[in-house]
Amino acid sequence: MAKKNHYVDNGWPEIEGDDHAVTELTAHLAGALSPFGDETVFPIPAEDLPYVHAHTVVNR
Repeated sequence: MAKKNHYVDNGWPEIEGDDHAVTELTAHLAGALSPFGDETVFPIPAEDLPYVHAHTVVNR
């Protein structure tokens, strides 16, 4: 059989004791956590978004 090289993620945090590095296990909600944090409420009003629609001028 081929030898398996075990994958080690260098970005995984070192945790001491009985703590968990995965915060989903200790979250108050089931499922994926928001990357925006708990303080951001969705949907965000359109006037609060920093979006500017692109406008193309055709060169004729």
